[in-house]
Amino acid sequence: MSDPTIGPAVQRLLDRLDAIAASLAQQDGALALLGLGSVGLDIARADRFSDLDFFAIAEPKSAIALREDLNWLSSVKPLSFAHRNTPDGWKVLFEDGIFAEFAVFSPKQLPQIPFQAGRLIWAHPGFEVNLVAPLRYAEPMDRAWGISEALTCILVGLGRFHRGEVLAAQRLIQGSALDLVLAMLHAQLAAEQGGDPFNPSRRVERIWPDRREWLKQACAGYGHSLEAAQIILTELTRLGPLPSALVAAIEALLQVPDLKDNHATF
Repeated sequence: MSDPTIGPAVQRLLDRLDAIAASLAQQDGALALLGLGSVGLDIARADRFSDLDFFAIAEPKSAIALREDLNWLSSVKPLSFAHRNTPDGWKVLFEDGIFAEFAVFSPKQLPQIPFQAGRLIWAHPGFEVNLVAPLRYAEPMDRAWGISEALTCILVGLGRFHRGEVLAAQRLIQGSALDLVLAMLHAQLAAEQGGDPFNPSRRVERIWPDRREWLKQACAGYGHSLEAAQIILTELTRLGPLPSALVAAIEALLQVPDLKDNHATF
C-alpha cells in the first residue's frame, strides 16, 4: 500500500508487511496475515521507531511448519537475528534494520488468545475473515483487587528496601506497584485516547503530558523507592478506599528512622 501522507520510514514498514503477505500467500496451508498495533489499525501513530507486529494464520500442520522454518520470511529480506520467544512466536531483525515480532496460529487457536483488533493484510480466497476478530481482550482489572495488590507490592518492597535489597525493592515498588496504578488509570480512558491494555507503561507521556514530573517521582530509580512508595501511595488514595490495616503497615515502614538514611542513596 502507498499513502502520500505517510513518511518514508513508515511506508517502508508497510511495504515490508505487504511483501511478507505476498510470500505467505505462496506457502501451503497459509490462510491470512493480520497487522497489529501501529501497522494494524493504529497506523496514525507509526513512526521511524516502530516495528512490525503481526499474526500469520495457517492450517494446523502448516502453522507448525511456518514456525519451524522461517524461509518464507527470510526470502523477503535476509534475517540478521531470530529469537523464538514463545512456542508460537518469534522476534526477528532483518538485515536492513527492521525489527518484527510475530506469531503463527491456526484458526482454532485464535479464540483462546487475547489481542486487539488488527488490520487484515491478506487472506486466502474463501477464508472466513471474521475468524481474525478477537474474541478475548485484556481482562479489565477489578479496582479493589488492583488497589490491594499494589499496596502489598509496596509493603513487601519497603521491607526489602529496609534490609538492603534495594534492586528488589525498586522492581516491586517502581515496577509492579506503579504498573498496577497505571493500569487502573488506563481503565478510566476512552478507547480513542490510545492506552495499551496489555502494557500500561506504553504511551503514558502522550496520554498524560502533564504528569511527567509525577512519573519522575514514581519511578525515581535505584535507591529512591522510599520516595516512590509515598508518591504511589498518595495516588492510590485517589483511586478508591484503601484497606486501613495495610496502609498503617506501609506508613509504619515509611517512618522507620534509619530506612532513608541507610538505603535511600548509594
